Amino acid sequence: MADDTPLAALGRAMKARGFEYIGRAPDEWLEFHGAIKAAGAAHVACLAVDPSGLELPRIRVELPQGAPDVLAHIGADGHVCYAAKGSLVLDIFDIAGQTLACIDRAAEVLDLSLSGEMNKDLEDEFFAFWHGDICILDVYPGDPGNLDVLFAGRGDHDSHIAFVTNDVVRTRLKLKAMSLTEGELLAGAAFRVRTSAKPKPLQGAWPPPTVAPLLQWQGLLDPSARRNIERRLLVAYASGRRAALCVVDSPLTQYAFWVAFETANPPGRRSAADARVQLYASKAYPMIAVRMDDRYVTQRNAPGRPTLSGKKIALVGCGTIGGFLAELLLKAGAGLEDGELALIDPDILFPQNIGRHRLGLNRALQNKAIGLKEELAVGAPTANIRALPVKAEEADLTRFDLIINATGEEALGHYLTVTFARRGMFVPILTVWVEGPGVAVRGLLRDTVECACIRCLSELQRAPLYPVVNEPVPLELAGHGCEGLYVPFPASVSIQAACLAAEMVTDWTGGTPGPRLRTRVTRPGFTQAAPDADVARRHTCPACGT
Repeated sequence: MADDTPLAALGRAMKARGFEYIGRAPDEWLEFHGAIKAAGAAHVACLAVDPSGLELPRIRVELPQGAPDVLAHIGADGHVCYAAKGSLVLDIFDIAGQTLACIDRAAEVLDLSLSGEMNKDLEDEFFAFWHGDICILDVYPGDPGNLDVLFAGRGDHDSHIAFVTNDVVRTRLKLKAMSLTEGELLAGAAFRVRTSAKPKPLQGAWPPPTVAPLLQWQGLLDPSARRNIERRLLVAYASGRRAALCVVDSPLTQYAFWVAFETANPPGRRSAADARVQLYASKAYPMIAVRMDDRYVTQRNAPGRPTLSGKKIALVGCGTIGGFLAELLLKAGAGLEDGELALIDPDILFPQNIGRHRLGLNRALQNKAIGLKEELAVGAPTANIRALPVKAEEADLTRFDLIINATGEEALGHYLTVTFARRGMFVPILTVWVEGPGVAVRGLLRDTVECACIRCLSELQRAPLYPVVNEPVPLELAGHGCEGLYVPFPASVSIQAACLAAEMVTDWTGGTPGPRLRTRVTRPGFTQAAPDADVARRHTCPACGT
């Protein structure tokens, strides 16, 4: 190995730090043995370094006699969690320097952990110490009612995952979407308990092997929750069940455990004292709780922000913009919790259009609204999606909270506005379109009667009042013959239009609808003309000024 290589420099740096090179591990990482000083003592350490410099070094230490069984940021096998993956910018040209820096950081973490100054972090690290089988929760926190346990797996595999649910029909739809085979159903085998305490592991034997230390741990966190858990377990045992699953709703997260009673208790055969003795000796198994309820999946990536759950939204146009937009609306919660997503389009999908459509060749020659609904329902089986293969003017749009015009037909926007105005009604309308051959994408929200409609953006002579770009918008057409001409732009432009509309919808839901006219330039060489702004309606507008 040449002396001027990064790995040669690493070897010299590690030797100077007192680490001896041992060789390569099975994964080809370089292993060094030495010592790390922390809490007034030297601790034997094993270091593994990625020769490419793309991964953080793995650092494991031998803990001193009498050290607590549970330490913040220190794994059970002595691995030191000194930095989260992705939190550091690694330098592949200075592997030696970054390795020494990692050793220093690991020594700092080890020192603080052994001195007890990081015990508060144990709350955030709870699941690092709570190992077990996966338990998937398809139930909202706080929902009342009994909980069932439904086991499911793939094919003939022996391993089955436990699904906890308060709606078996709903969960079965999700299992089908996940291509899982349903197994045993244990009706009423699970229960939930609410606590005001954040869970954290205890020093000593961990996790609790039986119910007795588990209840003791819960009692230290929240005595009320401990009594509730014990009572519910006794009820399950007295009913003759062989096992019970407990889900705990805490301020930090949800966690679960499975209790296997040593022997089934025939009803009425044992005294209350005997039942407690038997219960305390029963084995307890931690379970990794993973939420799968629609509310959590929707809110997880937008914490603290309202979702589209419960809203009734009509999407007019399931073409190149509407297809992608429908999927984004679903991921934001459309169609959930008594909400509805109506897809309106009378046209069929021709094969030549799939190059920039959400649907593929498998949906060619089908109605776009029906095909899109069936496609989206595969991934969101519990969402309320309705397909209306009709023209917008033939649909009843008066009952919706929001109408989205993604057809690109400006005249349709005029028609919807003037129709509602003549009826003395108002429904918010979001219009989204592509400008010219993909020069820019634009969205206009009219959520109050004083906001501009799509017709307000131009003078009576149709001269634009809010030009989209400073440069002339080219006229580009492709195809052959009058019936075959179309404006060409790639699917990436359609996706950007759908993203703009989705952002405007979520902002409207969150109570911050402005700016109501937004533009995103999508082609190089063009610059935005009119700034994003809230545009007031023109009282001389033939559409909204009626």
